[in-house]
Amino acid sequence: MRDWFLDPPKRKQNRLRGYNYGRPGYYFITVCANARVEFFWEVSSMRSVGADIIRPFSPNLSQYGCFVEEAIQNIPRCYADAVVDKYVVMPNHVHMILSLTCRSGRMISAPTKAIPTIVGQMKRIVSKKAGFPIWQKGYHDHIIRDEMDYRRIWEYIDTNPAKWREDCYYEEGKRSMAKKEEKTNVMRILEQKNIPYTPHAYDPEAGLDGVSVAESLGQDPEMVFKTLVARGASGGLYVFDIPVGDSLDLKKAAKAVGEKSIAMLPQKELLPLTGYVHGGCSPVGMKKQYPTVFHETAEIMDTILVSAGKIGFQVELSPAALMELVGGAAADLTV
Repeated sequence: MRDWFLDPPKRKQNRLRGYNYGRPGYYFITVCANARVEFFWEVSSMRSVGADIIRPFSPNLSQYGCFVEEAIQNIPRCYADAVVDKYVVMPNHVHMILSLTCRSGRMISAPTKAIPTIVGQMKRIVSKKAGFPIWQKGYHDHIIRDEMDYRRIWEYIDTNPAKWREDCYYEEGKRSMAKKEEKTNVMRILEQKNIPYTPHAYDPEAGLDGVSVAESLGQDPEMVFKTLVARGASGGLYVFDIPVGDSLDLKKAAKAVGEKSIAMLPQKELLPLTGYVHGGCSPVGMKKQYPTVFHETAEIMDTILVSAGKIGFQVELSPAALMELVGGAAADLTV
């Protein structure tokens, strides 16, 4: 039997062994988002993609997508010998054609590290601005051999947004087939604690706001709760669960947790502090169990729905069992 500690599995190398990645030439680069989460487009743009779309299609980039685009456009300013001939920011990955020249008379660091240096720096800049590791490890490259190869790749990049649903990185088909059987970490925690629940799946493309999710599930918005994270004046973090159609009253929330004031946690801090992304935040299974308060209406309901910890999934369960699990309290929290 293999000893995984003494002989761990080695990651597959994406670079061509022995190739000089500092030599002048053209390179087709693909970098994927962490877990292929669709960080980079606004949801409205993903809903706009279809067979009848008018080409060329120009998607609206999310805040993270804008970080990526800015970093790509800055590559030639940071590296005199690098030119971005063509690029596209897709929902969960980036394609670009990088060309290396010898205009400055010298190359970046050791010659073989030119492309890895450029791509690595771009990834670090975006992750720093996002506030969490937004990229998957490594990247994919293809050495462009001739003009025909270049034209084929240029055309692929140019039409990629309009053909998003045909893209190999588009995984809706896999997700929809697995939705009924897929279990999230929240579901596993509930099962470990012997807490009965009913799983629900919805299509994220119908909208990620809570009211849209409730409509997709055919549920009363008063029964569907959204999970919000805030920071108190003392620096402590707090979790508030309120009906999706309501707004959090910051003064009431501060009073409920004994703080002078609270402010909503910046979105970029959500993942590193809770382990969840915006649209998939759950009161169950956070990296750390923070003080949690539910809006008082939860106490009069037989069941409520909260996120299952992943976009596209909700769990329905007894609010009393949920509050006991997370050590939660109830209070008037809404405007």
